[in-house]
Amino acid sequence: MIEANVVRAVGEAFAAHDMEARPDEKMPAAVARALDISESDAGLWLKALEEGCPVAEANRRVGIASHKEGAPWMNTLARLIGGAVGSVASAVGKSE
Repeated sequence: MIEANVVRAVGEAFAAHDMEARPDEKMPAAVARALDISESDAGLWLKALEEGCPVAEANRRVGIASHKEGAPWMNTLARLIGGAVGSVASAVGKSE
């Protein structure tokens, strides 16, 4: 059974990119087309959501900044920079 958070996230992605799944298209293929990622990455994105991860974590796992096309560019850039700084800070902290 598909979890409600998965349906919500997929619906948001489809709405943001003004698209619908094709009648004979499987969910990972439709998500891949909507998010412009590989079908394999789409499967990982869906799996993360099924595990209960928030959308931001699912996005991070497959390397996308946002599944919403209309996300402000500066917000997306700030999130990417913040994530990179956090990763560097974490790595430096572990090596000390």
